[in-house]
Amino acid sequence: MNFFKLCTISTLFFCFFSHAFDQGSDINVITSKANKIYWQKFGELPVPEQFTESLGVSAAYSGFIGDYLIVAGGANFPKGHPFFDQGNKQFYSDIFVFDTANKQLNLVARGHLPIKAGHGATLIVDNSLYLIGGKNNEQAFDTIIKLTLDGSKKPITEVIGNLPFTWDSGGAAWQNNALYTFAGKQNGQVSNQVCKYSFRSETCVDSNTTPPVPGLSRSDFPAINHNDHFYVFGGLNLAAGKDNYVLTDVYAFDFNKARWKTLAPITVDEKAFSVAGGGVAALPNNQLVLLGGVNRDVFNNAILQLTSLKGEALQAFKHSYFSLSKKDINFSRRQVIYDISENSWHALTDEVPFSGGAGPLTVTQKGDSIYWVSGEIKPVIRSPNIYLGSYSRD
Repeated sequence: MNFFKLCTISTLFFCFFSHAFDQGSDINVITSKANKIYWQKFGELPVPEQFTESLGVSAAYSGFIGDYLIVAGGANFPKGHPFFDQGNKQFYSDIFVFDTANKQLNLVARGHLPIKAGHGATLIVDNSLYLIGGKNNEQAFDTIIKLTLDGSKKPITEVIGNLPFTWDSGGAAWQNNALYTFAGKQNGQVSNQVCKYSFRSETCVDSNTTPPVPGLSRSDFPAINHNDHFYVFGGLNLAAGKDNYVLTDVYAFDFNKARWKTLAPITVDEKAFSVAGGGVAALPNNQLVLLGGVNRDVFNNAILQLTSLKGEALQAFKHSYFSLSKKDINFSRRQVIYDISENSWHALTDEVPFSGGAGPLTVTQKGDSIYWVSGEIKPVIRSPNIYLGSYSRD
């Protein structure tokens, strides 16, 4: 059986990423060693052009230019569930520019990407964003799009390069004036390769200083470039075998030494823990916080059933799975801390004061502020909500 036939040929994976938002209190205080994080609802994504309702998106491009938060592209299901309603996934080209000065979210401009896409990477380069790769229902992309803002803050886009392969669902970094891509899908195949990209030759260069990510090939993993190291947290490999589709191994690439280091696997309460489809942000005191992600047991079982059952049994499982409650889908609300100095894991006592997300989840950071941007909240269903997490430095 072709695994990707659950929703449509190209949309199945994202149907798993969900856990509906229970608003709870508007603000929740979370403490961890020298950190305090205050979460609050910050606003909502606007209604895209030609639509009457904001459904939210997953897998958007997002980053900051100065005080301006940019959210672009992404995907949702505007015409209903692909299993129950035969609805199709739709990708978007909309760009939203928000002024976040004074801790307020104000839409100041709109625009469009030259493609309808999501599942790429966003890099901040000087006073611009580089949007790397991505895909939609019809194709994956090799494009490198430079996004800038004009004097009126209207977004301007320009294709400034093409990767030597289509690429999506991986990690990327801008380091020492060079662009790197890590793992993800190259030409549609899950990979563990690292590419140091040359804009001049439009090829990968210095292969001897860019070894592949250790372990299995992977996609849809949280990743972050922090203090001259690129961190890769778990991810997915749908060919990994029973109970192992969701990866929990962790690696860091030292850009200066051009080598990988194997770190402690993701563990919470002495059990392997999934952050696949989630996001990551930096905290003070050499810590990283992992947010969102699929539930490891639920997702591993779903992949097994969907790749082994046939006929009526398969249809029955699909109906059962997509009828699960928010609680049973159980996307992570935990705030999982990786301590770089100690190479250790722990989770904050309190969870985020809204339901978990994936899809993948878009997490964007500016200084001491963390932005949880929209994302999938139940299989197929998104939320338009944007949440702000602010932490204080002790």
